[in-house]
Amino acid sequence: MSIKSSVTELSAAAPAKPTTRPRRSLLGEIARKWQLYVLLLPTYVLVLVFAYQPAISALYHSFFWWNGIRQHWVGLENFLEFGKDEYFYQSVWNVIQLTLFQLATHLTIPLFVAVLIYRLRNRSAAYWYQILLVIPMVVPSIVSMLIWRWFFAYEGLINIILRATGNGESARAWFGEPSLALYALMFVGFPWAGGMPMLVYLAGLQQIPHETIEASIIDGVGSLSRFFYIELPLLLGQIKLLLILTLIGGVQQFTLPLIMTGGGPGWATMVPGLRMYFVLTNEFRYGYASAIGVALFLVMLILTYLNQRYLRSSIEYEPR
Repeated sequence: MSIKSSVTELSAAAPAKPTTRPRRSLLGEIARKWQLYVLLLPTYVLVLVFAYQPAISALYHSFFWWNGIRQHWVGLENFLEFGKDEYFYQSVWNVIQLTLFQLATHLTIPLFVAVLIYRLRNRSAAYWYQILLVIPMVVPSIVSMLIWRWFFAYEGLINIILRATGNGESARAWFGEPSLALYALMFVGFPWAGGMPMLVYLAGLQQIPHETIEASIIDGVGSLSRFFYIELPLLLGQIKLLLILTLIGGVQQFTLPLIMTGGGPGWATMVPGLRMYFVLTNEFRYGYASAIGVALFLVMLILTYLNQRYLRSSIEYEPR
């Protein structure tokens, strides 16, 4: 057999190279599947009108004096007014304290509870503990807030317990004293154990390979060492998610102080979101309210960037 025929046979036996299809242009893809784009069009129109348009309008009107009817250009005057607004500074300090407290509770206590449930050997018991901690999520948040407001009222549950235990002199209107109102607001939701953070942590723990846990047990790794050196590092992705969600929720929180205290007494529990609401509804300064909203957006954007940039998980990023 000649060398030429051998090469021909080898070439015939070799698998054929897959032919690459030419990539269609974007317009070509739209033309080919135009029915799908037509069906998606109403959704995008609604998103643009009800989600993006208000945000763009707030950014635009933050540079105007605007009372909802008339407007004129003022440039950065609305933003410079932050320095003259003593109530805005008070609200910023309040929201910093509330957010730091929420970070301390949302990132630790649900993690502790999730680890306890995860390590239960009885799967049925773990399931029911999980259900019991998730049930409060079904209750509308406004109902929970109203119940907590009654707890802190002068004739509420906390003072009833104090009087029943012989500590009636400690009973007071917890939301009525400026020195205590903010700390009472922090206490709402005690013991901060269930809800979404616990589920996020539990889902992350359940994704850890059983072989890893079993190997650590065989090697004699204790419970605390296993938590700090195995489980916690593998939960950095979940911690990162909850960190940014808690920061965003803390910066833009509005409903809790509105329902519980209305920002009072005085300005003791005022937060920027509630200050923006009062500027809009009581003072009719739409331009200044828009500037506060833009400032909150920039703060949340910066916090999100810092979180994505500097808090890295070993699961998401390979070491160089």
